[in-house]
Amino acid sequence: MDWIGAPGNQPFVVALLVMFGLTAVEVIALLVGFSLNDMVDEFVVPHTELDAPDVDGPGHASHGLDSVSVEGPGMVARFLAWLYIGRVPVLMVLIVLLTVFGLCGLIGQGILKSLTGFNAPGIVAAPLVLVASLPIVRACTAGLHSILPQDESNAVDPSTFVGRTATITNGTARTGLPADARLRDQFGTEHHVLVEPEEAGQTFAAGTLVLLVRQVGAGRFSAIPNPNDALIDTE
Repeated sequence: MDWIGAPGNQPFVVALLVMFGLTAVEVIALLVGFSLNDMVDEFVVPHTELDAPDVDGPGHASHGLDSVSVEGPGMVARFLAWLYIGRVPVLMVLIVLLTVFGLCGLIGQGILKSLTGFNAPGIVAAPLVLVASLPIVRACTAGLHSILPQDESNAVDPSTFVGRTATITNGTARTGLPADARLRDQFGTEHHVLVEPEEAGQTFAAGTLVLLVRQVGAGRFSAIPNPNDALIDTE
């Protein structure tokens, strides 16, 4: 335990602690009807300007930045797409990155300690481990992309969700306390957003069909009870 707290190990220990913290926050959020994962995705992904095709499909190589076709601001967008951001939830990618970085760092420092009797300084080890971790992170996120439902990983402009119907899926939505809801966009792609009643004092239980009337934040909308069955979005 003393070795884990050694100065050279601090960046990796902190990364693992942050990973555990993010995981705990997401679990707690889901229990009360939020989805931190979806909220982060709806805010971050549209701002990356990524066009993320299936890079492992026909006509694409399975590795390397050149295998990703991205309409975005240069190498930053290409790098984010290489890590599958836009196809795998952003928070999930971050948790994978922190986990791989932390574990690789501690394992590497342990090997170095057993061979030389000392740890590398954190300021030297951290950048080296980060670079070495990226291919592993990419392999992990590629694996996640292959098993995640793809219709929940495609991001569009959230403002286009206004006027569409959604179904409350988890928790009870109250004013100031939104709940997770599922909807389909104009292409038939499924998304999850946070929904709260437009009218104060109103509540929406799980299974309630609502109409989104206003965007109130990143991935967060106010809604009214669906006024007409003909408005149900079935694309």
